[in-house]
Amino acid sequence: MTDLDLSLVDRLAVPASVHDTHGRFLHMNAGAEQVSGKTAAETRGMHVTDLVPPAQRPNVMAQFERALRGEPAEFETIFVDARGTTRGVRAQHLPLQDGDEVVGVLILAFDTPLPPSISEAPSRAPSLTPRQREILRLVAAGHSTEEIAGELTLSLETVRNHLRRLLHALDAHSRVEAIATAHRLGLLSPAPLRLS
Repeated sequence: MTDLDLSLVDRLAVPASVHDTHGRFLHMNAGAEQVSGKTAAETRGMHVTDLVPPAQRPNVMAQFERALRGEPAEFETIFVDARGTTRGVRAQHLPLQDGDEVVGVLILAFDTPLPPSISEAPSRAPSLTPRQREILRLVAAGHSTEEIAGELTLSLETVRNHLRRLLHALDAHSRVEAIATAHRLGLLSPAPLRLS
């Protein structure tokens, strides 16, 4: 982490912070200082969950842990700003890597309307099996049941059973609703931009 050029983070137009693999703040830019009401020096050493309401901490930590596994995470949560106002925030947790090793996490925050589901009750991502996650990814990519069965070399009925369980786990009634719920809970993240 010592080789990270923090001036690049300071130049970002959105609130941003850098954290070590234990979740401790290493740095935040001026945008993050403004909305949090804290300076970078004040937050250094604080935990990533210290600035979010207690009910949101498990979800924020789950998304942070995804980034530690090298998976970018994008999700909605709430945040109490410097004025004490509860605001909706769309957060991106992006792994910082040195070769194949994740050495920290960059967090970007975007303003978003306060989601009713979050303001009413904290939403926790359901625990999905690896197969359900695989099927969710393929559904989100627009694959039909037949295409999923072919790609995973499963029978149509097996895929249908997995889809039913997936919809039930997400409390969704359709594929579109499942995808929207999965995005809101941070179960689907945009793929990192890579060269072909």
